[in-house]
Amino acid sequence: MNRPNRLMPALEAALSELGSSGARYEVFARNGASTLIRRDGEEAWEQRENREVGVGCRVSSGGASGFAAASGHAAVAGREAARAALAAAVPSDDPIPPGARLGCSPYPEPAPTREPEELFVIARRLVELIDRAPGQLRLADLRLLHGEAESYLINGDGFSGRARTSGSSLEMLLAPREGPWRLIRRAEADLGAWDLQMLAEQAREAALLAVKGEPPGRRLTDVLLAPAAAAPLVEAIGRALFTHSISSTTPRVSTSWRLVDERAGPRGLLGLPFDGEGFPARAIPLLNDGCIGERAVVWGEARAGAGKAGGANRPSYRRPPETAPANLVVHRTNQMSARDLIAALSEGVFVVLPAGPVHVDRHEGRFRMLAAGVTIRRGRPAGAHPLLEVRGSLKGLLRGLAATGNDEQSFSLNCAVTTPSLLFRKLEVA
Repeated sequence: MNRPNRLMPALEAALSELGSSGARYEVFARNGASTLIRRDGEEAWEQRENREVGVGCRVSSGGASGFAAASGHAAVAGREAARAALAAAVPSDDPIPPGARLGCSPYPEPAPTREPEELFVIARRLVELIDRAPGQLRLADLRLLHGEAESYLINGDGFSGRARTSGSSLEMLLAPREGPWRLIRRAEADLGAWDLQMLAEQAREAALLAVKGEPPGRRLTDVLLAPAAAAPLVEAIGRALFTHSISSTTPRVSTSWRLVDERAGPRGLLGLPFDGEGFPARAIPLLNDGCIGERAVVWGEARAGAGKAGGANRPSYRRPPETAPANLVVHRTNQMSARDLIAALSEGVFVVLPAGPVHVDRHEGRFRMLAAGVTIRRGRPAGAHPLLEVRGSLKGLLRGLAATGNDEQSFSLNCAVTTPSLLFRKLEVA
């Protein structure tokens, strides 16, 4: 981002206001910009620009703490956020970590800035590649989003950090001549990493694979999830592990799992020098060697003995830091090619694309996901299913992973997710 001083007036005003208050404090400011290129179903092109600029303040004094935020980069925004945080203080423990514990880790430089003209070139090329056979498939909607952000975190104990991020996400709504429309999602840290020809071919194949057929009979069976279908389930697992919805003592975990929150990079979509509270970014192992890893939490929870600090996430300046995954990566173990994975599935269902969000019952620890897939018998397709439902327990996902593919892809969901295809034993399909 080429506006390094844009937030300075707001930051300086907030620091001045809080520095004279006698309270412990933390100031977080973000300057974000995104460009959306869209081509709709009428083949009309559109460009939208969006900015997120503002300041959030946390304060603690005399057994009370408060949080408030204000939008804008002028000094008035910083003063308003600081004063509102002081006025909003309610009795609570001090949530602000000591500055001596905070710091920065090395992390990859963000991808270069992409101008709208470059995004239009990429979007138009994708349209050409998808629309090669309009009789089979129509591109109903395309959205290409490129975003950049610059964030500052300053702690009253002396910590000061700056982070820069950038990334791009793509959504294509594809309409086959018959069968349901399909939403294709992908994300990359750098648009230059996309092979547009391959991306278009993969999107076409996924959209056309299961356009006709009947729902599968309800049964417990082996399931192979393509990356697009695996990603939302990986996110659900990661969130459950961060929020302690899955006990660290009772579940059995497959040794094929190696799930890591790669906060500092270089794997995954987003690398950061520090977490949402200023603790140095590090890899947080969530599943590895048949075990559930450490529980990383915000400072307030860590101080109470609920885990180790460093698991704070901050999606916006408008919200205080929260315990949540940021950059989930499924590392490949027992990895196989696509052909070998189908052979290893032998009898079961190959799930190609999700057809809606994953629904998780946190109390029961169960999930369900609508999707499109193909029945496999003796390693060969034996039936297409435009709509099916995959169900099970999160603990079943932990113990059921048998192998991974070598075809990892990245997705921008509620957090960043990078995953290959995943082969599970014994999930319920209906």
